[in-house]
Amino acid sequence: MFIVLLLIWETRSLSRPPQCERQKVPPTAPISTPLVDNHHRSRMVKMMGLKSRELQPQIQNISIDVALDRPPVPDIPIDQLMLAVEGIRPFVKARLLRIGRIDDIDDVMQDVRVAAWEGLAKQRYRQMPGVTFGAWVQGIAVHLCADHIRRTLAHPWMPLNADPDVSPVAPVDFAATESSERIAEHEWAVEVLTTVRQHVTAETWEMAVACLTTPSHRQPGHKAGWDERKGWQAVTVLRQTAATVRAAMDVEPVTLSSMAAIIAAAVCCLPTVLLQVVAERLVLTGVRGADRAAKVTELSEETGLRKSYIEGRITHARRLYGAALEVLEHTASKQPASQQIDSNTLVSAGAQPMS
Repeated sequence: MFIVLLLIWETRSLSRPPQCERQKVPPTAPISTPLVDNHHRSRMVKMMGLKSRELQPQIQNISIDVALDRPPVPDIPIDQLMLAVEGIRPFVKARLLRIGRIDDIDDVMQDVRVAAWEGLAKQRYRQMPGVTFGAWVQGIAVHLCADHIRRTLAHPWMPLNADPDVSPVAPVDFAATESSERIAEHEWAVEVLTTVRQHVTAETWEMAVACLTTPSHRQPGHKAGWDERKGWQAVTVLRQTAATVRAAMDVEPVTLSSMAAIIAAAVCCLPTVLLQVVAERLVLTGVRGADRAAKVTELSEETGLRKSYIEGRITHARRLYGAALEVLEHTASKQPASQQIDSNTLVSAGAQPMS
């Protein structure tokens, strides 16, 4: 028994390492989970843009060059840009003359020049078949002129060349000193209305004026009678005629180089697409009888409108076309003698007499 106990004690002693050896063995390091996932952190950094600095120079290159030193991105020579801008000076002058602000022409031209350059730098100009670069610049001028006129009319102004002897605190009779831009606008409106009255019947004019000037006493559930409906139809005719005349007055004289161009411009002045198509297919062609009925049927199938409605538009389209043609011929007659067009070539160019 004693021998067995001795053997067990020696076996346990041999299985344990010495004290010095136990101290040399480093303790096992605990396995810990990092507080931040490196992969997730890298992904978040990329989302925040801290590693996208290489893209910043490309974004900075899109900034506007106020000094106009950097060439535009599209290959448009600077000479072509400046010539196109100067080409629309008559257009800008004609617009500003209507409100008597001829002194603002250079300011608006500078705005057009800068806007066109910025448009090229931002790659907004796209070359399209049949659309010249000058037409794109003129589109910019149309919007800038409209904005300038709108701002000017919204803020009344006093001329800088006023009489210095007048006291600045003296009362001003604004009723007697109507501004020049209102006078020009009034004269232009009178010209439009005079032309409109020449191309509508006296009955249409009287009904439209009566409809617009008579006080309305409509009650809930009121149904317009026949006379009232005819009055508002006359107002529609009057408004469409005025829109046609205004569009014809806005056509640039330099574009009226031939009778074919005048006829095409007159058709484009009509206020709706349907009236333009009716004028092109049924008015200019002068079709009659069975040929006219066939054209009306064809147009009815294309548009889904009743044939009776289209037939009722023919006379109206003829009157509108005649009004636009008269305005454009008057505008073309103001051109130099070398650029004037003989009105006798109207029929040979494809137009039919107004009847």
